[in-house]
Amino acid sequence: QIMAVKIFADSGSTNAAAIIRGINYATQMGARITSNSWGGGAANQGIFDAFNSSPALHIMAAGNSSGNNDTRPHYPSNYELPNNVAVAASDRNDNKASFSCYGEKSVDIAAPGRDIYSTVNGGGYASKSGTSMATPHVAGVAGLVASAFPDASNEEIMARLYEGSDKLDNWQGVVAGGRRLNAHGALTVELPTSNPA
Repeated sequence: QIMAVKIFADSGSTNAAAIIRGINYATQMGARITSNSWGGGAANQGIFDAFNSSPALHIMAAGNSSGNNDTRPHYPSNYELPNNVAVAASDRNDNKASFSCYGEKSVDIAAPGRDIYSTVNGGGYASKSGTSMATPHVAGVAGLVASAFPDASNEEIMARLYEGSDKLDNWQGVVAGGRRLNAHGALTVELPTSNPA
């Protein structure tokens, strides 16, 4: 099931109160995964608290300023939360898209985000680029994992995203673990089992 939650006015503007209402609404409605193709502005305690109090797994765009998020934080993807995944954008050659933010410590995984065929306002389709295009790829795979493993915790879903990804040389030092999303890998990777104490 997919639920749309509008946090921006038609003009493209928003504020912290609208964002917090959206996160809280998704939480109240039982959202398992959220896809957050938005960002910018300073850190906000209320937004942090709304994400932190949600049991969902939040997939977040890393940003499109081509900056290093390790040294110049981008929010909400840079919030230090146990339940968020920050996503960079790759191109068709598995390189970092020129616009994509990155960060070996603060960005968790890359996914396709350049020239993605997508819906547009008013109907129809067009090719779009951005970490906003990469984020739903990861959210979609997280949803597949949650469907295939309905008892999976956020930690297990993240482990499947990360351990099942392709570790590419040109992403080493760019995102954590040099990881680029692999849907098949996320569904089939063998995770280590923990032994009871």
